[in-house]
Amino acid sequence: MHTAAPATGAIFGGLGAGGLALALAVLLVLGVQGKGRVKLKDNPAMICAFIAGTSFAAAGQIWTHPERIVTQGLTGLGVGTGTGTFGDVKIGAIALILLILMLCAPMAPKFGAALGLIAAVVWPATGTGTIWAAPVELAAAALMMVGG
Repeated sequence: MHTAAPATGAIFGGLGAGGLALALAVLLVLGVQGKGRVKLKDNPAMICAFIAGTSFAAAGQIWTHPERIVTQGLTGLGVGTGTGTFGDVKIGAIALILLILMLCAPMAPKFGAALGLIAAVVWPATGTGTIWAAPVELAAAALMMVGG
């Protein structure tokens, strides 16, 4: 019995954007908990979260909630308004701060996962043609290869 034809060129067949987002969310949650065979440590948790966050954006529906939370937080801080709590802070500065935190901050898996999810929202918001677009485009291309 065939319910749907697999996507052409997809490694795992047709997963769909929502299916891929769901699978990556399960991997992220179970991997960060680290009680099973897969234990995502700091950097792997961050990378998995970034890729999961990228898939969330493509999936839409319920998967847009993390993006809304990050966007509301940035709006609350006045990012991009010119009159925020910290003065004129633009989205590029937030993207750079995320990178600095990723490279320099002591990292637990949950913190790494949170940074990865936030970066998956912030980096694409800086616009195409920015240095921050490269990891987003790479993650999106990888997701398309596996069936998203």
